[in-house]
Amino acid sequence: MKTLAIRLTALVALCALALAGPVWAQKKVKDIAYPPLNQMSPPQPEKVTLENGMTLYLLEDHTLPLVNFQALLNCGAYLEPPTKVGLAEITGSVMRTGGTVRATGDQIDEQLESIGASVETEIGLTTGSASANALTEHAETILSILADVLRNPVFEEDKLDLAKTEQKAGIARRNDDPFDVNNREFRKLIYGNESPYARHAEYATIDAITREDMVKFHRDFVQPQSIQLAVWGDFSSADMKAALQARFADWPRGEQPAPAPPEVTYDFKPSLNYAEKTDINQSNIFIGHIGGKMGDPDYPATIVMNAVLSGFGGRLFGEVRTKLGLAYAVSGSYTFGFDQPGVFYVFTSTKSETTVDAIEACKKQIARMKTEPPTADEMKRAKDGWLNAFVFNFDTKGEVLGRLMTYDRKGFPADYLQQIKAGVEKVTPQDVVAVAQRKLNDGALQIMVTGNGPEFGKPLSDLGEVNVIDITIPGAAAAAFTATPEELARGKELVLKSAEACGGVAQFKKTEAMQRVAKVTLTMPQGAMELGLTSLNVFPASSRQVIKTPMGEQIMVFNGTEGWMEMMGQTKLMPSDEKTDMVKDLERNLVRLFQTAEAPDYQAAAKGQDTFNGKPVEKLMFQTASGGQFTMFLDAKTFRPAGVHFTGNTPAGPGEITETIFEYAAAGKLWLPSRVHREEAGMTMDIVYTSTDLKPKYSEVEFQKPDSL
Repeated sequence: MKTLAIRLTALVALCALALAGPVWAQKKVKDIAYPPLNQMSPPQPEKVTLENGMTLYLLEDHTLPLVNFQALLNCGAYLEPPTKVGLAEITGSVMRTGGTVRATGDQIDEQLESIGASVETEIGLTTGSASANALTEHAETILSILADVLRNPVFEEDKLDLAKTEQKAGIARRNDDPFDVNNREFRKLIYGNESPYARHAEYATIDAITREDMVKFHRDFVQPQSIQLAVWGDFSSADMKAALQARFADWPRGEQPAPAPPEVTYDFKPSLNYAEKTDINQSNIFIGHIGGKMGDPDYPATIVMNAVLSGFGGRLFGEVRTKLGLAYAVSGSYTFGFDQPGVFYVFTSTKSETTVDAIEACKKQIARMKTEPPTADEMKRAKDGWLNAFVFNFDTKGEVLGRLMTYDRKGFPADYLQQIKAGVEKVTPQDVVAVAQRKLNDGALQIMVTGNGPEFGKPLSDLGEVNVIDITIPGAAAAAFTATPEELARGKELVLKSAEACGGVAQFKKTEAMQRVAKVTLTMPQGAMELGLTSLNVFPASSRQVIKTPMGEQIMVFNGTEGWMEMMGQTKLMPSDEKTDMVKDLERNLVRLFQTAEAPDYQAAAKGQDTFNGKPVEKLMFQTASGGQFTMFLDAKTFRPAGVHFTGNTPAGPGEITETIFEYAAAGKLWLPSRVHREEAGMTMDIVYTSTDLKPKYSEVEFQKPDSL
């Protein structure tokens, strides 16, 4: 009853207010006057410099029972040799995962997990970092671990191998996303192919990295005179200073600080560049040139110019996307860097047919910035958007301290951000035009397009001479196939003999389609995973694979010319390297192989007797119609295939793959592998086939590309 009475009282009060015609309801939103925002008062940390040059920043904050550490390391990938690109990133990772003189990386993981804490390290392009956080009661523990990781890493070989595998996996996938392709190649146009600001790791540079390289990189560049360490949270400053002194004061200063990042030379000249990616139906486009460096007095006006040009509701959005309907996405910015000049870019993605139109529309808006001052509404939206978000530069103590450390290291005043704010508030429409005239060189734009050229509505050459960029991933080239006439004759003889041992060529020719169901155990360094596999082959060239994973089903389809993948409700075209793998997989399929054994579309060369899996075998080298190569081992007694070895795409990039056949089972009048073990890139798959259907029911629709692609 009491609750009901309260509700009725509130209802009566609201009705009375409504009948009275409240003052706030009579005002329009635009007429409401807002008081000025409160002035920001950023926290001021205590700064201490140790005798070895290490700088400490301490900020007490007893709001929560937490302690946080954040170190900036004055080193980066710009210091690594060109032949070992990837060294800095791997060093930054294995500093933490590779253990210390006190504990292995796995032991550190267990210790941190037991107290709900974290310690992480990384090294980027021009700066490295190390961080740690935990409850106050564990502050001493994580400080001890952090100091040990910074000072005494041992770089365990197995963790180096794992880091290299992860790097190679990234290389293998680097052409999957057209945005990543475009961004990577655009940076090369701006900074130069060999610049440390644009170069990237290759399989060869990762393979060249050794443990000794990491030890040397750490010794030369991770040294106290080049480290800034911020601590904030629930602690006593006096006690924390004493703890930091105890952990770091006796660390030798280091021979000399790292050299500064290299300067950038840039020649303003136009260029039109194209990278072909035929498995997509839209183009990704970057347009721009070199940007600026922090400290430039034009920075505040450029902030406003950026918002007018490419902010939400800006000219690019309003014209290219909304009015002309040419872009799925359009954005851009004139950026500034501390260590190297930033980049001015406009990015857009558009359907293939409108590639040239979208480029011309973007260029028009860039040129317009130099001649047409922003309207009052454009200025208000641009300035308010940045100024109203200014407070979020101070939403965490860690963000504030990180910025202060960067300003300190680069020689900027502590209130530099506030100075920028004051500058933005003073920018006028005329300032925006003037800065655009100084900063935007619309006559010397670098244009980078990644897309499916044959589907462009207008040829890219309408815009000028096109420079075609090869994005092929350099890898280990397959050895040339060589064979004597005698080896080829003996090879064909052995293939026919093997086909006979598995059921005979005539029976394989009768097999128009085949569906197999298998249980798969995937074993990786992180552990084992159980998968389900259903594969449907319609010979000679179609394949549909359904893989059941703990995360859901993944479907991969190849119909002989086109391929696509479905997972987690999304469907996308299969990358070209995946399609190539599907073709080669089909060419190694025993049914397909033996169907054409009498009149093969491949070459098979007998290379004599050998040993495979501890058993005597006949060794056959194949070159297929697509140019693929593989080695097959035939059991010397039964002449059934005992296994195959080939080079293919693995999770770590191009690598060696070996499949061992342990058992065969009858499927109608055929004998097919029933238990297979596969090894690649530090992982294994054990495949047990549970059923085989040589006359499966299927629909042609299953091999038709979805209309959405």
